Amino acid sequence: MTQMLRGQLMQRPILSSDQLVLDYLRGRMAYEPIEQLRVLFLNANNELIADEVLGMGTVSAVYAWPREILKRCLDLEATAILLVHNHPSGCSRPSRADRELTERIAKAARCLNVVVHDHLVVARNGTTSFRKAGYL
Repeated sequence: MTQMLRGQLMQRPILSSDQLVLDYLRGRMAYEPIEQLRVLFLNANNELIADEVLGMGTVSAVYAWPREILKRCLDLEATAILLVHNHPSGCSRPSRADRELTERIAKAARCLNVVVHDHLVVARNGTTSFRKAGYL
């Protein structure tokens, strides 16, 4: 199912509020037993270039290095990214650490003219958008 959804994502621009994107991410991450940070790399037309897990954590935390995320943006010639991570607890409310990491990534991305469209927290009980919540 996730392969079918990914195939559909490859054929058109991606926005974090798009139900197809949310369904794909929920299928990929909502029930994972440990936290992971996934980055969707986009081109200038917001089309998906790559979908990669760049951080693995524990049952209650994940960390990724902004430098590695931006290095990968440069490697792929991505002009925008969509950050996504899961909460195995089932609650999609971002933690203080989630907000601080997002702020560091967004600040580094601005220096390289890479747009951070959103950071989504995916959980069994829903999804939270940093942009809609006012964190980004």
